[in-house]
Amino acid sequence: MTTVLQVLASVVASAAVLTTAVSWSHRRVLRRVGATFPCRVWSLAGFRLGRSRSSSGRARAVWVHDVLLVQRGRLFARLLVLPVRLPEDSMRFAAPGETTGLGRMPLVMELRLDDGALVAVAAANRDRTLLAGPFLAAAIATLAPHRD
Repeated sequence: MTTVLQVLASVVASAAVLTTAVSWSHRRVLRRVGATFPCRVWSLAGFRLGRSRSSSGRARAVWVHDVLLVQRGRLFARLLVLPVRLPEDSMRFAAPGETTGLGRMPLVMELRLDDGALVAVAAANRDRTLLAGPFLAAAIATLAPHRD
């Protein structure tokens, strides 16, 4: 009986180590492209992400020119490629309850894709410039005025 428990414990420990190594490897590959940021992505119209907004899991994203690469999932990572035409509007603060897990005042940017679909990407306030990517002018509306 103790041998079975030892084998079971070693299998569980090996699975945990393997899962951690695979997750680390996936994140490392994405970081080679550029500075990544944690985010949540959901569809607003015309694009199927496979999840509803309420259940959209955390992801990591990076901009490559005008394409947003979003990596979802830890063990079985999926790469979502979003070719962006332009932001739909300027960046805004998330409404209460709109998204979770991204800090006190997360930001949301709605993006119009090349095929006409509309997706929203939310990120932490500290990642404002990473979220804006090549569309830095969209972040101006969320900047606090400086007081002299």
